[in-house]
Amino acid sequence: MRYSILLIALFGGGIVYILGYNAYTLLLYLLVAFLFLVGLIVIVRGRVRDACLVVASIMLCFVVVEVYELVRSGGSSKQQDKIVFAPNPIFGWIPGAPGAFHVKKVDGKTGSVIFDVTNTIDEHLQRKTVSSDSGATVAFFGDSFTFGEGIEDSDTLPQIFADLENRKLRVLNFGITGYGPQHFLRAMETDVFRDRLQGAQLFVLQTAPWHAERTSCLHPEMLRSPRYSVEDGRAVYAGPCADGLSRIVREAIANSAAYRTLVEPAFRTLKPADIELYIAIVARAVELARQKYDVPTLILYLPFAPAYLSQSGYTDAAIMQKLRDAGAVVLDGAIDPADHPGMVLYIPGDGHPTGAMNRLRAEMLKAWFDGHAADLPKSEAKAH
Repeated sequence: MRYSILLIALFGGGIVYILGYNAYTLLLYLLVAFLFLVGLIVIVRGRVRDACLVVASIMLCFVVVEVYELVRSGGSSKQQDKIVFAPNPIFGWIPGAPGAFHVKKVDGKTGSVIFDVTNTIDEHLQRKTVSSDSGATVAFFGDSFTFGEGIEDSDTLPQIFADLENRKLRVLNFGITGYGPQHFLRAMETDVFRDRLQGAQLFVLQTAPWHAERTSCLHPEMLRSPRYSVEDGRAVYAGPCADGLSRIVREAIANSAAYRTLVEPAFRTLKPADIELYIAIVARAVELARQKYDVPTLILYLPFAPAYLSQSGYTDAAIMQKLRDAGAVVLDGAIDPADHPGMVLYIPGDGHPTGAMNRLRAEMLKAWFDGHAADLPKSEAKAH
């Protein structure tokens, strides 16, 4: 019986690990650690017991802080239903299985529904886009904005672009929630999508300056993501952002309310080196797209609040020019809500673009594509 508390703590730790990461992960780990220390206090004596008492007291303080932050934030918003992602050695994570998935997000404070949609993952583990099976390929890369977080299949940017082109093109959506330019580069380096990208006319990367947090591994959700460094001015693959025990500990900490509120803001200020790495990653991906596929890359760049880049020494205009210098076609994807009164451009309580916003940006892409189609690589129409 003296060892039962220890066994319960170890069993509880295993359960928490199996459950994966959510807003309560660190709290659960802290409670398991506290219980484990209580178990040690029961069975040990002397100075070891005194040390366990001290550490347990400190651990209890951490538990109190975490509970306070969770209560104060009201649990924030949460996704009750979502797509399950599986580990992947190339990208870090991909959708776990094809199918139609019910995705629902609820405000943790009020209980109101933020979105309630169905997302379809096709047999290639990508967001379903209905388009031509035999037309020239336009492939979209990006994150949840490209994937279409919080919206139906019909409202994603790639789908609306395909519709505007009367579905004469073969449009593919390689966007995945949480991805960044590093995932586009990794796809170009590994040729993992080569069979699907044969006959491509254009690659489209939707990106924003805050992707520099992801390319620099600053964002806590990027620990499984590909990591790059700059050597001789070129982005070079350096493995995942974190691995092994380090990743497990950092993921647990990063999923805590206290960390997100008290610590994370201080570590997510962009420095010049972060922006330079971001630019180098995009530039290398653009270069490889030309070398391996003979395909130009169009960057749909989404400017952010000017103050966001204030510590980096860069502006949105300067970044866009750097990307043009690297050989990319760059479109400024900024949309002023004042120019579109009455339109809901971002999902309230979430921040992802709505179908209305995606339509405005798809119209920008269509205007460019139609005006430059004659200059793009020619490809023979064929069944894919």
